[in-house]
Amino acid sequence: MINAIIIDDEPAARASLAMEIKLHCPDMRIVAEAGSVIEGLEVIQAFKQVDLLFLDIQLSDGSGFEILQNIDFKHYKIIFTTAYSEYALRAIKFSPLDYLLKPIDADELIKAVEKALASRQPEFSEQLRRLMQQMNPNQTPPRIALATSDGIHLHFVKNIIRCASDGNYATVFFDDGSKLLLAKTLKDLEILLEPYHFERIHKSHLVNLDHLRRYYNRFSGEVEMSDGSVLPVSQRKKAQLLDLLNNVNLSFLSE
Repeated sequence: MINAIIIDDEPAARASLAMEIKLHCPDMRIVAEAGSVIEGLEVIQAFKQVDLLFLDIQLSDGSGFEILQNIDFKHYKIIFTTAYSEYALRAIKFSPLDYLLKPIDADELIKAVEKALASRQPEFSEQLRRLMQQMNPNQTPPRIALATSDGIHLHFVKNIIRCASDGNYATVFFDDGSKLLLAKTLKDLEILLEPYHFERIHKSHLVNLDHLRRYYNRFSGEVEMSDGSVLPVSQRKKAQLLDLLNNVNLSFLSE
């Protein structure tokens, strides 16, 4: 049995797709549905044994690509759904990926499912990675999903100033003065934020270089962030940080 999730912000579209799957894909079971980016991330987190995602590109609270940016899509096959015949999606038909144009055509559904399941996962994942780079570069500011005890929160990466370690927990500091305590290590956040101009400057500090305002050449080095915090730079990270700063023309102060 193939387990699938439908993520679409239109209830009627979800119901229609579920009916078509029931009629034409008897070996597939819809284990969950979601209507937004946040709901999509929650159901993917809740249902571990999932093979296939039917993912709407435009959701009420963001883009389907934001979901892919926040999950390990190497474990899933994806079939995009859309109400618009975006020209950029036409090339998908000639790759391991596929998409369905709403309203869903039964024959197209069968072909897309067969194509997705027959493709090798490494090739599929690599093509998906390339598509994400092509479709979503700088279209919208990137957001990341941060899970706390009360649910999943989506935050714009540009609003994160820094992250600080607290054992097996980490605190994320935002530019509006708020902060969020996560049951994640700083290493987890370093991996999550690696594509977004963040740098680990110390065993306890991960900083957004876009919010770095000063470098002080004292002790082993210190940085001042946009919120006024002054953080130490470890001796081991100093040379790497200075190389980065020389490339972004930040101010250097000696004391």
